[in-house]
Amino acid sequence: MAEKVAERLSAAESAAELRFCHDELARELRRCLTLEQMEQLASDIVCVHEAILRRAFFLAERETMKQSVGIRPPAWCWYVMGSIGRREPTIWTDQDHGVLFDCPEEVEADCYEFIRHMAAIGVDMLHEAGYPYCSGYVMATNKRWAQSVRGWEQQLSSYFESGWPNDIRFLLIAMDMRPLYGDAELAEAGRRTLFAEIADRPPLLARMGEHVQFPPVPLGWLGNVQTERWGPHSGAVHMKQSGYVQLANALKWLACFARVPAADTAERRRALEAAGVLTAPLSTAVGEALSVYYSIRLKYSTEARDGREYVLWRTLERTEQKQLKQAMRTAKRLQRFVARQVARIHA
Repeated sequence: MAEKVAERLSAAESAAELRFCHDELARELRRCLTLEQMEQLASDIVCVHEAILRRAFFLAERETMKQSVGIRPPAWCWYVMGSIGRREPTIWTDQDHGVLFDCPEEVEADCYEFIRHMAAIGVDMLHEAGYPYCSGYVMATNKRWAQSVRGWEQQLSSYFESGWPNDIRFLLIAMDMRPLYGDAELAEAGRRTLFAEIADRPPLLARMGEHVQFPPVPLGWLGNVQTERWGPHSGAVHMKQSGYVQLANALKWLACFARVPAADTAERRRALEAAGVLTAPLSTAVGEALSVYYSIRLKYSTEARDGREYVLWRTLERTEQKQLKQAMRTAKRLQRFVARQVARIHA
């Protein structure tokens, strides 16, 4: 699947052609979605998304150079975050990306002009290709996420010093940054520095660990799943907020705690087990829980529509309900594990 779509993408010249490939990915997924094929499907989905984004970034760069806007920085990188950054996107994921660039200080303003123009083209092109604008504005059109290396370092320093809830949220988002197009070392170095700086500040690390305890996993003491009570999604479970986000954020925090600057969730889990931070049984349970969340999210979110993260509890198969409850227990277990590490920092 991935090879066929990627071949077509290599010649794509418009957002409409990118959207066609995005739709084809959804059609192929509906035909071959089974739990047994989940690992290969996940790999194919990531590959196709990355190919679409790279092509959009290439076309945006080419158009900006054609229009002679500003000065192209000698070194720059378009990086991704969120589910694509962690290599676990569903079909209809939104945009989470940014740009880092390096240039002489005297031409920085002109380089910013180039980056801003290129970002605007790329963001709109991705939107037309089926990637919604990020509701939190975590996109390269936001100056917070399109910075020179100097500006990025100054911005991070302000987050480190203040430690306000919003600053902690931005740091957690940035910890997923993974290079996709351009000079990869800029984003790789940025992520490594971010992990090291947080790990060297125990009070900040502890506050971020406390942040990871929220939202609570919607599973009651008696094992009852707490579905939405009111509104259009009454009786449904939000698949991201029901334990998936809690698992991803806990692993992200533990990777920072253990000074393992891995970019994606699977790599973090393996590295934490190898470092002895996670026991083999807990690591296995976490891996199984993530697979359950991912497979259910894929199965019930193949349509491009609002509210696709909500799944009616009664529509889940009996086996899926059982698997999801166990995944929720694992998410709560990992949150408690993080809480114990935070308590040791405070001690």
